[in-house]
Amino acid sequence: MRKLICLVLTIAMLASLVVAFGEGAEKKYDLQGMTVKVRLWDSPNPYSEDTDQVDIDKWLPVYEAAKEKYNCEFEFYTPTVEYDDFTKEWLQSIASGSPCWHITNNFSAMWLIAMTANDGLVDISKALETIEMPELFKKTAAVGDGVYGFVTGYQGTEGLVYNRDMIDAAGMEYTPTEMFMQAKWSYDDFYDYMVELQSKLPEGTYAFFIDPNYWNIFASAANGTAAVSNDLELTMTSEPYIETMEFLQKLWNAGVCRMPNQTESGSYDNWGTPAATFDKGVEVAMTHRAGWQYGGLNNNGINWGFVPYPWGSNVTLGTEGDYTTLSDTYKAAFYDYGCMGNILSGVENDFPGIDKDYLVEALVNLTYDLFVSEESQARLAEMAKGEDESGEIDLGAYNTIEDATLYNFLKQRTIYNNSSTLGNADLLNCTYNGDERIEWFGGAIRYAVYDNLSMRAVLEAVAPQIEANLVAAGMK
Repeated sequence: MRKLICLVLTIAMLASLVVAFGEGAEKKYDLQGMTVKVRLWDSPNPYSEDTDQVDIDKWLPVYEAAKEKYNCEFEFYTPTVEYDDFTKEWLQSIASGSPCWHITNNFSAMWLIAMTANDGLVDISKALETIEMPELFKKTAAVGDGVYGFVTGYQGTEGLVYNRDMIDAAGMEYTPTEMFMQAKWSYDDFYDYMVELQSKLPEGTYAFFIDPNYWNIFASAANGTAAVSNDLELTMTSEPYIETMEFLQKLWNAGVCRMPNQTESGSYDNWGTPAATFDKGVEVAMTHRAGWQYGGLNNNGINWGFVPYPWGSNVTLGTEGDYTTLSDTYKAAFYDYGCMGNILSGVENDFPGIDKDYLVEALVNLTYDLFVSEESQARLAEMAKGEDESGEIDLGAYNTIEDATLYNFLKQRTIYNNSSTLGNADLLNCTYNGDERIEWFGGAIRYAVYDNLSMRAVLEAVAPQIEANLVAAGMK
């Protein structure tokens, strides 16, 4: 009889699942009338008297529909500290037993490592299985084996730009874009190209300018490595990373790189040098530029092209001549982004009687319904099924379809680089041989390049210092 009852209950449960998850059906969540605390960033609170009526008209129906669908109420979190102390306040609230917010619409990656290292966020990977979107979007906010948020679009990376007129005037057989498309952009290819270009440029003009710290972020990803991995392993002393940075030294020693200008105080102006040279169409044939800087190039009448960073021996090519067969180790870096779906640890304390896994799944879906429009949800579902690809590439800010095609290739291989996050938290502070110019990791690699120091020796010297910083901060 007991077996029969179990069998009947099992059949009944399966039947309910068929109804809940059948074609066209939508899973319902019941938060039992409890209150969800919302952290907003650059988004209006439709229940506030200070909110513009236009925003109220847009957002109030969305929240009211969500309240009914999830059987919940809303409360809105307002920080009591300045921006730099946000994570401290959040972690303190978790320690008190009641997190100060449950869901958010915009969470900067700058906070991700500090929060996960202190067990401040809930792993939402299982909950994300209920949402149809490209797998890459579900894994962008990953740290170690956990996933702590999601994005709804490809994260923008950055790359190298070059002056087409300079390349043409030098008589180079191919542009850098064409070289990459021929899958001839390995370190050896890149070196040969830049040396040849330098030999053909007018006196006083350089083939390349690059801030070694930008090379650290973007070139390392293109060789499948980083100074510090996203699970906080110090990979700066690994062979792929050392290869990446020693290759930059090789370029510098070959005389193809322009030194940065100096400020009035005598320090190197890595930020301002490209603006004073490449952006004006003089002195530099290739440099690093972000997408937001392309408008300035166009306004200055620069005939520019786009090319990704070269790759080293940590990347392999599946088919000769086909760049799309580069191994998965070839990545494109980004160093800040906003995600959502983040949930503070201890959230279950504010929802007594509700199973934690069920609660997390409900809150992730609630976030999705609140902050991702129905139109966007449909688009993401199509993308997940591969149904939205028309085969057309959006030209966007790029000057040729080839440039745009390469950027489209890159954005689907993006990976987060934590250099800025760790640097902003002073966790990359270090010194080298008493050199007063070196106070952090960026300075260490810059002067290793500029002064032709042993890159391996510099990296091996500063790594233990950075490790100690992470340990002292409670991140390891």
